[in-house]
Amino acid sequence: MSKTCECAYCKNDLTFDIPKEIVQALINQQLVLFAGAGISTETKHIFKETLYEEVFLDLEEKDENISFPDLMSKFCNLNNGKQKLLEKIKKRFDYTHQYSELYEEASKFHKEVSKFWMIDNIITTNWDDHFERECNAIPIVTAEDFAFYNIRQRKVFKIHGSISNYGSIIATKEDYQKCYQSLSTGLIGANLKTLLATKTILFVGYSFRDFDFNKVIELLKEEMGEVFPHFYIVSLDDDFPDTISGLKFTHIKTSGTFFFKSIREHFNNEQLILPDELFETIYDVKYALIEAQAKLHEFYFEKQKNCSVLFSSIYQDGISHAIDYLMFKSKTGESFNPLFILDQMKIYENDIKRRFSKSRNYMEIAYVNGYINGLAIPFFFDEIEDFPFHFIYGLNAVNDEELAYETYEKDIIRHRLSERYGRKYFKEYMEDGSEMILRHRPFL
Repeated sequence: MSKTCECAYCKNDLTFDIPKEIVQALINQQLVLFAGAGISTETKHIFKETLYEEVFLDLEEKDENISFPDLMSKFCNLNNGKQKLLEKIKKRFDYTHQYSELYEEASKFHKEVSKFWMIDNIITTNWDDHFERECNAIPIVTAEDFAFYNIRQRKVFKIHGSISNYGSIIATKEDYQKCYQSLSTGLIGANLKTLLATKTILFVGYSFRDFDFNKVIELLKEEMGEVFPHFYIVSLDDDFPDTISGLKFTHIKTSGTFFFKSIREHFNNEQLILPDELFETIYDVKYALIEAQAKLHEFYFEKQKNCSVLFSSIYQDGISHAIDYLMFKSKTGESFNPLFILDQMKIYENDIKRRFSKSRNYMEIAYVNGYINGLAIPFFFDEIEDFPFHFIYGLNAVNDEELAYETYEKDIIRHRLSERYGRKYFKEYMEDGSEMILRHRPFL
């Protein structure tokens, strides 16, 4: 991936050689992401000043080298200082969520990471909830949260607390002391040490002068000693601190978002991940489907009530629910996993559809056909004109709208068994004056 733009947003997208170990760790689901403030709201692209700079100015502080926790402690020593600090933090996050422009910038890293379904453990020192929102990650903030640990879902270990629980936020020197004492002896710390000792660790969003980074490294060096593993740091910083001297690490100089974009492009080339362009077709089909459903329902109420229209409507509900599923699973990355989607299609084709076919349940067969075709959008439908928005027994899925409406209007019976089924089960919907149309809920 080449870099051509020198604007404030792109100038840090520096090209780099992708480490083979990172690629292999991702493929094997052995990569743990350690995310710092450089991928949160605390960058110059979001606010004019960071929280540190804002508090520094409020205090009229003179010591330019004062650490983040020492500065926050000094602020909290003022009257109602702790409450005022939490109010400052809340105001910043609320402001970010208030304006889509700011939120898009603050969460673009998280959205890029979300596509990598193989990243299932994230550790962060950030307070924001972007990993929860954009990556569908379960937050692990306290030891009690380990009740969710065995759920098969991406986890984010928030070692400095979360805005979803302002009382958990680690900011002052006293907070840090309690936090790192807890990490040394508690359940979360024990789990983190296991992850760090057994998996490939990638630090992103830290500068080497970052207090959090240095404190984490010091703790891990103290706890793990000589077994501290080789790790990777994505950072624009070149000034290596003493804390990492003697450790084995690889420095990758580029921005965090660009790093994952480059990895994704490599995976696209290897056909290990579905490209965004194919996934965008899902949105095109979604909006075209809304128009197709509205046209079909209007025809049903104003011109012709028959079984063929109802079967097609149920089929379209299946498409709609499959699209909802793909859009939801995009935040876990599973919608970008070709093997996952193909496995889902096989289950519906070989197990569920076969079961309904044996019982000749034509309503559910129509729905399942729609669901399967909805799941197939990223694979088989490059052009929206190719997508079959109608389903007619005897013809199956149909992308010829003229043929479909000829069948509806003339009430052409192309499959007698399904017609017999429909007349039995759809009787109340096809009565003259009926204002109902059968809709299939997302259950089987």
